[in-house]
Amino acid sequence: MGSSQSKGDAPPKPMVFVNEENPVPVRISSSFANQIAQSQPVSGSPQDIESQVRQRVQAELAKIQAEKQENEFMNYKSTTNANAVVTEQEMDQLAKHAPGKHVKVLPEEIVKAQDALVACYKKNPERSLDCWAEVVEFKELVQKAQNAFVATAKEV
Repeated sequence: MGSSQSKGDAPPKPMVFVNEENPVPVRISSSFANQIAQSQPVSGSPQDIESQVRQRVQAELAKIQAEKQENEFMNYKSTTNANAVVTEQEMDQLAKHAPGKHVKVLPEEIVKAQDALVACYKKNPERSLDCWAEVVEFKELVQKAQNAFVATAKEV
């Protein structure tokens, strides 16, 4: 009875499975069947199985979240690069179409009044009201220049 089990010389017999709908035999060697049986987890308590399922789900969720973050970063990076290129092109276009910077030279009398006013403020840092005469002179000169500009603009 037990003599056939103790003999190790005989090769293991392959298992044969037949699908009833499609009668094609499938042969599986016993070593492959043993390998599959050993890789299967030993069924335990429902809490152990639930714990394993939770761990696998958590690992899969972490993997999905990492992939999602990587995709979002790549999208952000490509969008940022595209925005930078567009902004640079817009700046170049504006620079081409913008009129040249026209610096209007102030009349010499306004520059002198401005310098006098600044000198007065520096001379009297705590008593700025002592510079009222310089302020009045500067304001009058600026008003005259504005009136002259408006008059020339109306003529054109």
